[in-house]
Amino acid sequence: MRTRIAVLAPAALTAALLALAGCAAAPTARPLAADPRSSAVAAPAAGTGHAGAGEPVDAVAIGDSIAFGKGVAPSQAWPALIAAEHGWRLTDLAVSGSGFVKAGWNGTTYRQQVDQALHLHPEVIMLAATRNDREQDPAQVTANADGMLRELREKFPEATIIGVTGIWGSDQPPATMTTVDGIVGDAVRDVNGTWLDIGFPLVGHQNLLQPDGIHPNAAGQKVVAQTIESKLRPLNLAL
Repeated sequence: MRTRIAVLAPAALTAALLALAGCAAAPTARPLAADPRSSAVAAPAAGTGHAGAGEPVDAVAIGDSIAFGKGVAPSQAWPALIAAEHGWRLTDLAVSGSGFVKAGWNGTTYRQQVDQALHLHPEVIMLAATRNDREQDPAQVTANADGMLRELREKFPEATIIGVTGIWGSDQPPATMTTVDGIVGDAVRDVNGTWLDIGFPLVGHQNLLQPDGIHPNAAGQKVVAQTIESKLRPLNLAL
C-alpha cells in the first residue's frame, strides 16, 4: 500500500522557494558537470516532520546533473527545494552526467545511486528521467529502469516513490526524450509509484538557464520545483 505525502498550499511553496532561491553560481560551458560533491542534505523545517515522534521524513533523490544542482548552490537544486517545502531530510545522491545506462562524470550510473539508497532508510524516493539516456539503447534503459525500481520497491515496500519526467533546456526536446520518459514512467507506475509529467517548463526560456542552455540557473530550478509541486498538490498525498 503506497505511503502518502502531505502537500502544502501554493502560498507555502512560493514562500519557501523564494526564500531558498538566489543567484546562480558562475556557469560553465560544459553540458555535463565533472565536479564531485558530497550528498546535499536539506535541513528539515522545524515542526514539519511526519515520521512520528518529531522525526523528519528521510528522503533521497536519484538523478543527473540537474537534480545534483550543477552550477547552483545545493539548496537551490529542485530536490532540495521540494524537500525543504515538505520538511524532509534529504540525501541527494544525484551524479552529473549519469542515467539508467549512461555513465556520469565518475563512471557510475543510477545503479550506484540505487545501491546507496538501498543502504539508507528513505520514506520518500525522488527519481528523475534524464536526457543522458536519450541516445542509449531503449531496451537497455527499460531493463535497467525496471530492475532498479523493483529493487527499491522490494527493499522499501512502504516508501513513496515519486518519478518525474526528464528536465529539458530551452530548445525543443527530441522524440528520444519522450521515449525515455515513457520508459521510466512505466517503471515507476509498475511499482505503484507516483509519476509526474511536468512537460518542459524551461523550453523557450533562456533566462532560466545557464549559458549552456541545458542546466537551470537558480530561477530555473525554482520553476522546476514549482512545476513538480503543482503536479503533486492535486493528488492530496499525505504521509
